[in-house]
Amino acid sequence: PSHHDGYLYGKDYSLERLLSHSNHHRNLDTNITIALFESLSSSRYPSAISTMTAPTSHNPVKQAVDAVHATQVTPAKRGYPYNLPSRNLIVVVLGEFCGTFMFLLLSFIGAQTALVTNSPDDSSAPLSPASLMYIASSFGTAIAVNVWIFYRVSGGMFNPAVTLGLLLVGAVKPLAGLCIIPAQLAASIAASAVVYGVLPGPLLVNNTLGNGATVAQGFFIEMLLTAQLVLTVYFLAVEKHRATFLAPIGVGISVFIAHITATNWTGTSINPARSFGPAVIAGFVNYHWIYWIGPFAGAILSFLVYAMFKWLEYQTANPGQDDDMEKAQKPVDQRPPLAPRDSGFEVASPLEGGHGQP
Repeated sequence: PSHHDGYLYGKDYSLERLLSHSNHHRNLDTNITIALFESLSSSRYPSAISTMTAPTSHNPVKQAVDAVHATQVTPAKRGYPYNLPSRNLIVVVLGEFCGTFMFLLLSFIGAQTALVTNSPDDSSAPLSPASLMYIASSFGTAIAVNVWIFYRVSGGMFNPAVTLGLLLVGAVKPLAGLCIIPAQLAASIAASAVVYGVLPGPLLVNNTLGNGATVAQGFFIEMLLTAQLVLTVYFLAVEKHRATFLAPIGVGISVFIAHITATNWTGTSINPARSFGPAVIAGFVNYHWIYWIGPFAGAILSFLVYAMFKWLEYQTANPGQDDDMEKAQKPVDQRPPLAPRDSGFEVASPLEGGHGQP
């Protein structure tokens, strides 16, 4: 058949058929727009569209867009507390307090239970493997679930050493860091007080050296294990890639293995806030400083390692790790160019005195 008759390759492209299709889609757009208008009329912002009239068949798409825009409330109209300049900082500080409190509350209750049942006649006895696993599981799972809850609220740090590590790469601003750390310490005191008040007997979760460990040994143990934790945060949470949403699990595993490794030697702090709260309730040991200086030194050590790898552009040494299976199965020279991994830290900044952007 000839295309002049409205047919081409067996399909009907006549003017009448095209106009029929056009009217059908126009009516469909109008029906959708009217339904949207009716839905918005019964929404929580009816006053925002009180002056509007029901849409007609004339330009239905524009009517729908205008109706949606009319229901949007700008920040200036929200009022208190949304217009506070420091609202974001308040949210972060409150998130860190709540998250640190819940993390340490669950961890301390688990540790207290394990210590009470470990050796009722001698609280200073070495931990049995079962008690050690109980304590490590309590801290590891408690940090994982609460980081997952509060990660989008405050970053889920719950640890002054981690806060310092994020401050060094520019992911946390100095003013925010100065407000976050006191909130973490206050949450630790509150969690320790609650555990002391609701459980019978003395508070047993204070960090102390054990099994003949010296102060110097305790310092280096705390430094190295904290460096492991902060590196986990850097490469799983700060670096944005396909596994970033699993960062809380990695953080939980890091805390778990730290407690398996060091609880019989230092009590495993790797977190100045974790040590500070119980010490306020149960008393300070004369070497309490190692639970501050050790973790802070570990954060600085991990920053140096992270800065070295960023300066060397580590992502080019083993490319394709974030590709999907279709791309990963191809030879390296046939894959699409690899986009740079995104983080809040500029590659050249650690060695040039710069700082990243949060």
